[in-house]
Amino acid sequence: MIPRIAALIAALFSTGALAQAIERVQGTDPALDCPAIARESAAMDEHVKAGTSENSAGKTAAGTAANVGGQVAGGAIAQSVGGLFGALGSVVGQVTGAVAQQTAEKKMEPDAAAKDKAVQAQARKDFLARLAAAKDCAAGGEGKALSEEEFKTVAAVPVEKPFAPLTADTVKVAIAEPVTPIPAALEWSGGNVDLKGKRFYVSEFRVLFEVAGTVSASTRGGYLPGRDYGSTRARVNYVVPKYDIAAFQAITDKAFEDFKARLRAAGLQVEEAEPFVKEHGAIYEATEAASTPEKPVFYEKNLGHTERKYLVVAPTGMKMHARGFGGIGGGDHGKRREYRDKNLDAIAVSMAVNIAALESSGSGSSITRRGSSASASEGMAISGAPDVQAVMNHTMVGGYYTSQAIPVPGTFARWSLAGGYDTDKDATGRAVGILTNLAGMGANKTRREDYELQLDGTQTARLALQGLASMNEALVKRIVSN
Repeated sequence: MIPRIAALIAALFSTGALAQAIERVQGTDPALDCPAIARESAAMDEHVKAGTSENSAGKTAAGTAANVGGQVAGGAIAQSVGGLFGALGSVVGQVTGAVAQQTAEKKMEPDAAAKDKAVQAQARKDFLARLAAAKDCAAGGEGKALSEEEFKTVAAVPVEKPFAPLTADTVKVAIAEPVTPIPAALEWSGGNVDLKGKRFYVSEFRVLFEVAGTVSASTRGGYLPGRDYGSTRARVNYVVPKYDIAAFQAITDKAFEDFKARLRAAGLQVEEAEPFVKEHGAIYEATEAASTPEKPVFYEKNLGHTERKYLVVAPTGMKMHARGFGGIGGGDHGKRREYRDKNLDAIAVSMAVNIAALESSGSGSSITRRGSSASASEGMAISGAPDVQAVMNHTMVGGYYTSQAIPVPGTFARWSLAGGYDTDKDATGRAVGILTNLAGMGANKTRREDYELQLDGTQTARLALQGLASMNEALVKRIVSN
């Protein structure tokens, strides 16, 4: 009898596991709108988290749910009534327990079923990301409707491509392919870029490639009668430790040729820089060298809770304009008058290739916010370069800005955890936290994760070129619509 019951239970568990399998594509998916896609993707995150030994790849959270002093202190005082040694014994016991728990946590790994479900959930997340891109969910709203054929294309299992690090050799395939821009409706501010009927040249074409960054969040400690809340800090760092500047150079050269071709196709009289400057001189001299394999040039931008570090690249042989505290400066006023008299002009273009989507809970008080969270995930987007116009003309010293970016769907990098720190997993940190709580104060919590990224040469180049061509197209459309 017992063997039969055991067999029945095993069969039930087996059936349940099969019933709970996560299908990559499900029957109701054609009807999903963008908010539903986001909810479904968030649900998959829980399965991915449960099935990985590192439960927060790219995401950190430092919480205060058990980070409250005051009521805990009351328990310690009650224990002390029974004797000093009783209270000390309790403290020592809890500290010892913290160390033991940390040891147990290190040994705990997800079981095989959880790992399998995590793989299934990740496959579904990848499909949902493709579906969101096809429905243009980045534009907001419910997303556009897909035909049956379009949905089938999205649902098809993508062909696995071999991973090859980003080098001058691995980008050659993508460089040789035709580029199809992504339609982008950007909002622009600024003005005075009128090139119709003028002869002009491109004095600068800067492309900033992101190679490192940080996203962080925090709460400061707070106090309410009877409760003391500790501070929290969450931080994710990421870096591309190895890259080939020659590969970025090849991408930039191709993007520059694409930009000039789009200008000419729009009927604008763009000319080559060297003979133009030799004949007419320049309002703004280009004197600064961009990145070379021997001497990289970096630009760092801090926006408070996020920081991005860029490698600055210009087309082969092109130098950049010097910029100071006041920007590019006034230029040569006499030459500007001469340009206007002869109906000449020049433009400078700057854009950035971002490789990570960053989210932060920001900062605030632990009284109103019980924790802090930060996340960095793979996601390419092309934006204007920070702090400058995406395009600026020389005669009017005007240009166009955009605060928006063009998302480029697709995978192109491998993220690997390289280090970090968590007070809840550190024996000393946990012990100090317990003692702090017992003293009636909220313990401070810190969590940090450090990631290294490997960029796939073909995919990185292909997606970057698609995004840069999309920004080129958007810029040319804005210029001709002036």
